[in-house]
Amino acid sequence: MSISENIESKFRPIVEDLGYDLAYAEYLKEGQEWYLRFFINKSDGIDLTDCETVSRAIEPILDEEELVPNQYILEVSSLGLERPLRNNQDYEENIGSLVMAHLYTAINKKKIIIGILKDFGESVALESEGEVIMIPKKNISKINLIIDF
Repeated sequence: MSISENIESKFRPIVEDLGYDLAYAEYLKEGQEWYLRFFINKSDGIDLTDCETVSRAIEPILDEEELVPNQYILEVSSLGLERPLRNNQDYEENIGSLVMAHLYTAINKKKIIIGILKDFGESVALESEGEVIMIPKKNISKINLIIDF
């Protein structure tokens, strides 16, 4: 189990007890700094007070249990408007939404496809430029919502 997965399983019930969903956690190095990020959600949205509440609840536990091997910067954030789709629940909740899929291997000479999420399973169906394109999930490096203003 990766550090991120371990952190998620440890803190998911704590975050849920506070009234939030823990969408995911990530532990990664950017430049010289290590970051531990928690992405939270709730039905009526997230504000700064929510992030502070979660941060104050998890910080003492992180300090006490030393679950992370390096010194890190703790961040608690909302998923944001252009959040990634990471699991089947995310796909299900966003059928009909505009998404951008980044591909490992080009389809129709494109490695980035923007379209409406129509369906998902082993493949993801996107309606783009009047046609439905089936993209195998294993060919998607990243897929996220995009906001069309």
